[in-house]
Amino acid sequence: MEVMDVGIGMERRKRPRKASGKAAEAEAAAAAAAEAARAAAEEEAAGWEEFEKRMANPPTAEELRASEESWEKFCSESWERFRDRWIDVWSHGMIPFDAVTQIPCMRFTDANLRHPDFRNILYPEDTLQIVSVQVKDLTGGLQWPLDVYGVVAVRDGVDRLRNVVFSRERDDCQSINEQGSYLTLTGPSRGVVMSHDNSHLEVMLKMKGTTEYEDKDLNKFVDSYRLGCFLPIEYTSKFCTVEMQYYTAFSSVEATIFVRVFKGRWPQGFRGVLTASTLKQRDVQISLLQLNDDELSVNADGFVKLSRRVICVEKDGKLGLSIFQQGDGGKEGRAIAGIWIEAEDAGKATHYMPVEALDCWMEVTVAWSLFRL
Repeated sequence: MEVMDVGIGMERRKRPRKASGKAAEAEAAAAAAAEAARAAAEEEAAGWEEFEKRMANPPTAEELRASEESWEKFCSESWERFRDRWIDVWSHGMIPFDAVTQIPCMRFTDANLRHPDFRNILYPEDTLQIVSVQVKDLTGGLQWPLDVYGVVAVRDGVDRLRNVVFSRERDDCQSINEQGSYLTLTGPSRGVVMSHDNSHLEVMLKMKGTTEYEDKDLNKFVDSYRLGCFLPIEYTSKFCTVEMQYYTAFSSVEATIFVRVFKGRWPQGFRGVLTASTLKQRDVQISLLQLNDDELSVNADGFVKLSRRVICVEKDGKLGLSIFQQGDGGKEGRAIAGIWIEAEDAGKATHYMPVEALDCWMEVTVAWSLFRL
């Protein structure tokens, strides 16, 4: 019997070779990228489908209210969780949650930066520059004006303790109205250092009622911020929205400001505001003191009692101080005096700002300091 050799006269089929080494890695990476792109496309398509469903069937007022209550509960619970977590990690059984930072401003103002003990540990840092905190968009039957008390504070990686921005007790409320709903900030007490690790903003504000039993929790939440964040922090409760405006001052030094009348007399009846700014954010004015029609309140050394005195300035930038006179009839105020001061790494420097419109001069002393993490 003749046996046919099927291998003769026929082209043998070759098996495909498997990629190896770098080629295999590239092939696997391409496959993973293709799979990720496919998953992203499916997720986007699902998102659009869900969006179209919501547009076709908008939520009812009851559903919106339920969603708001759920969000408010989450914010409140997140505050409680943050407190419990902070106590577990940072308290060490000794430090209370509401402990305030004991690290002062001007910490290294008098440091000899040429000395080896300081040369390699003190640096400019990226800092959180808090501009304002506003209560707005009242809901839940609340009406202006409001008497507000409570705490707004930040915690950074320097010591993880509260660096107080606003603090009022119930018997020392701030009255705010719709035209003036910004809180009068008294901090931070030192520069707020930013890093890639999360730092936190705490807000716990209450509205004073006729009796303490009738007080209401206006807003209570904790939010994180980190290096590179620029958007305002904003939270809405069932009663109001709290918004914090801020920006990042990159590679900055700390400036502590002292002001007093050097020549002439401060006029009674003047209304305006003393502000600070930086050259790189010159359009952002940070209120240091509201100037009302009464006399300036001064310390024993003659320096004006500012509401805030700590500002962080880019190392290669300038600190600006301005006096704005309040406009008539709600019109925007106009600057009547101003000065720009070069940033320094350490030391104190005194400058003089003429206020010709008020027939006086202001003495401005700035204490500069680097940071140590």
